[in-house]
Amino acid sequence: MVDKPSVRISSRSSDRGDQQETPEESCSNWEPCSNWEDPYWKERFLKVYRRFSLRTHIAEPPMVELALAPVPHIGLGSGTQFACAASALLNLSEHPDKPTNWQDASWTLDAGRGLRSHIGLHGFLHGQMIIDRGQEASEGAFGTKRTTVHGFPETWRVVLLHEDVYQGDCGESEQAIFDACSKRENPNRQRMLDLIAQQILPAVSNGDFQGACEGIGLYGGLAGEIFRPAVGDAYRTTRIRSWVDRLRKLGLQGVGQSSWGPVVFAIVQDSHQADWLLGQIRPEVLDGGWTYVAKAAGPARIEKSASGLV
Repeated sequence: MVDKPSVRISSRSSDRGDQQETPEESCSNWEPCSNWEDPYWKERFLKVYRRFSLRTHIAEPPMVELALAPVPHIGLGSGTQFACAASALLNLSEHPDKPTNWQDASWTLDAGRGLRSHIGLHGFLHGQMIIDRGQEASEGAFGTKRTTVHGFPETWRVVLLHEDVYQGDCGESEQAIFDACSKRENPNRQRMLDLIAQQILPAVSNGDFQGACEGIGLYGGLAGEIFRPAVGDAYRTTRIRSWVDRLRKLGLQGVGQSSWGPVVFAIVQDSHQADWLLGQIRPEVLDGGWTYVAKAAGPARIEKSASGLV
């Protein structure tokens, strides 16, 4: 998990007076995000709010403000992080002075995540580097747990590059590609698991930058091969492929695509190398593109202020 781009929403006390409504009326009439200008994230929030309202029978949650949200569908899990943030905020506003049991699954039900959001849910709760072995996880190098959380060196940085000439698949089109590719067994699965156990995790734990980057870069390429029958390459577009090749020519090994694009990432040793890399590539980034220098993120933060929750 990385700390940017990020989601930031906040709640404040409602000013609706003493007006009371049933949960059904609340779902259809009352919008705690009524002043949001972004229609995409507003609709995503309303989906979470409707589930929350019907489950809790709370007719009047506080007003919610959207301070920051990333571009959607770029392979960084923004939908999951936003849904978790919205659900967590609503559930905390229900009992602001009561400690929240994050192991209680009710708030994740409001978020409506679960099909491919296992990593995202753990990322919201724990941050750091997350290993998900999938539903078929069994005894082995990782024990019986499907998902494990590992530390990531604080000084390492991840340079992210996005160009808006391509936006990732989502919804039904994305599911159709996953369904088509899942009909074929992943021929690289054992090799990928061995890479995690024998190279990536030991290197990350020991601060072995070169070993970790080589392993992560190789793992990303093998993961992309799963989708080659559907998209024609291990990388989603020729533009993504050209950027991966460009970064490797600059001597970087921990490079790849986010999920299956369109963001391209490169792991660098520290902020100084990140600045050097940006100086090399910024003149080549297409108009409308952006770059971020991100670092490993911890669990999502909930802060209390005089006016509400953030």
